[in-house]
Amino acid sequence: MNAIAERMAPRFAELGFPLKPFRVSIGFTSGGQNARAAAEVWSDVASADGKFEILIRPDEDRPMMVTAYLAHELCHVAVGLQEGHKGNFKRLMMLIGMTKPFTCTVPTPVFEAWVQPFIDELGQLPHGKLQWRPEGLFPSGKRPQGAGLIAKGIREGLAGDKLQELITNAPKKQTTRLMKVLCADCGYVARVSRKWLDEVGPPHCPDHGPMAAEEEECDE
Repeated sequence: MNAIAERMAPRFAELGFPLKPFRVSIGFTSGGQNARAAAEVWSDVASADGKFEILIRPDEDRPMMVTAYLAHELCHVAVGLQEGHKGNFKRLMMLIGMTKPFTCTVPTPVFEAWVQPFIDELGQLPHGKLQWRPEGLFPSGKRPQGAGLIAKGIREGLAGDKLQELITNAPKKQTTRLMKVLCADCGYVARVSRKWLDEVGPPHCPDHGPMAAEEEECDE
């Protein structure tokens, strides 16, 4: 990634936006494993040696997309992070062959024609795609209870059946059982835990005094 960035650097200089010192790594962005961002750049002020730090998420290994994500972050480095995704950033993205939305990375055939020779020269990205959400493991697509424990199991190389066992036995979220209380005069409704009903009594309607508990219960 650093080698392909070096090959892209002269183009940025030709366009009037020379790259400041940077470093490229594979790693999780600041949002962690559940973040949607495919890549991220950190300011040179945050780095101990004064370089912009570019991170490419480890679940991507397609050379063209990795290169496109890298180019997006290099545009941030070139124009300065204060530009956000507007102004000179937007202008530079179009010049290197990207198209909107510029908050994302959408390469065009122009971009691909520019970087493909670099990819051909350097060969396959020396990185194995890191899977922390194996396909089919979570059919609902939702983050399960005990997700942190499951992620630990994946890191430690547990087999699929062992991971499924973790999912099945993950601790369930605690819920508070609430009782519905109702004012018989005006229909005013509130909910309160069984503990407070038993130990203190029902709440009062602002207009008509004590309310009556119903049998219905709900989770919250």
